[in-house]
Amino acid sequence: MTARIEALIERYELTHLKDFIMPTVFPCIKVIPQQADIMPPGRSKMGGVPDFPRDWEYPVYKDKPLHFLAQIDLSDLPQEGFSYKLPQTGLMYFFYLDDAEEGVWGEPEQKDGWRVLYYGGALDELEPRAEADRTYAQCSISFEITHKIPELFIEDEADSDRFLQMLEELMPDRYDNHQMFGVPFSVQGEVFEEMEYYTKTNAQEFTLLFQIDSDWEHLKMQWGDMGMLYFCMSHEALENERFEDAWCIMQCL
Repeated sequence: MTARIEALIERYELTHLKDFIMPTVFPCIKVIPQQADIMPPGRSKMGGVPDFPRDWEYPVYKDKPLHFLAQIDLSDLPQEGFSYKLPQTGLMYFFYLDDAEEGVWGEPEQKDGWRVLYYGGALDELEPRAEADRTYAQCSISFEITHKIPELFIEDEADSDRFLQMLEELMPDRYDNHQMFGVPFSVQGEVFEEMEYYTKTNAQEFTLLFQIDSDWEHLKMQWGDMGMLYFCMSHEALENERFEDAWCIMQCL
């Protein structure tokens, strides 16, 4: 993948900036949804309803059930050539209150407006739980390691224009930019800096757990005006598997 980036740098006549661009290249996991009407319990998916442990209470915020976003079978994640501090097995769940009236953006007083949960038990203890007022379209998901470049500030206007064109070819903006780990694609301000503002944890101490794009085509998900959700954890919380400390913010146009 880095060879492709080097080829793009040459094609867009940016070789004089290669030593500036290449050190910013980062690996991440692209999450690829594909619509699926029927799925066995416990499989990695986005949308639909969660396969939830029978003895767990469904997560709520101000008595409103949270909307189910995704469940990830951690054994599906690439195990070679990529380093991340997650259990190698079990299910990780993502929930968020998608409610215009409540307007959950990520502020501290809204902490229960999202949830990241982890389950390491048997699959036969799971059952579908449809408690939210609506669901998103159900999709199976697959994962692939890829490499991306953050949006960099380049002073020269002509170079900047060519760089942005290159970035668009590398990462087409199709509103399906679902990603685990790496650098968040910020819609507004820098995501980790916003996390620091809300949590008082240094921006450099965060890991992007899951970036969920607006994706009407596959999932019927839309965050504000074509925005994104970002689930992040501090390195220390991630290392100690304190998923209850995960933070979520929403940014939109």
